[in-house]
Amino acid sequence: MAIRYWLVVQPFDRALAMVEGGFVQAPWGAFEGVEQMRVSDGVALYCPREVNPDGEPLRSVVQAGYVLDDEPYRAGGRGSSPWRREVQWMRESRPAPIRPLRDLLDLTRNDKYWGERLRAGWLELSRRDFEIFEDAVRRPSPEPSILGMGLIRETGLAQPEQSSGYRDAESGEDPYSIRF
Repeated sequence: MAIRYWLVVQPFDRALAMVEGGFVQAPWGAFEGVEQMRVSDGVALYCPREVNPDGEPLRSVVQAGYVLDDEPYRAGGRGSSPWRREVQWMRESRPAPIRPLRDLLDLTRNDKYWGERLRAGWLELSRRDFEIFEDAVRRPSPEPSILGMGLIRETGLAQPEQSSGYRDAESGEDPYSIRF
């Protein structure tokens, strides 16, 4: 089955809880939002506001990751049992405002009313849009200091691979491993 890509719309406070918990859920814990996701599908989180319903506007993509599990599950709680999927989120990310990306994205280009499509709380993205979001939220590498540059010159760039312990189901690779 082909890998698909998803945009999930949540306020920032809920998105932060999902990232810390290693899961994704559609708004209101709806089954419909997560039932279509499969292992290795890409997921990006878009936050229109800091908190619902009247928080400050954020209008940013805040995180990207990949689905890890085969089936959605219910998370128990008092009076609420939202449907969720396990997700390996990027280890470090930064909010990426959507405005500078609008002319690049299939989702927003030439569509004055693109926000209307977000009302359901999730939608399928093109691979290209997901990769733009993933790149936009990736925290840039720090500039090496003079001491660091000296160390690089002395020792060279070859270093052992670092792995997060997660593997892509199809390729067996860690999508966020650091390689030099």
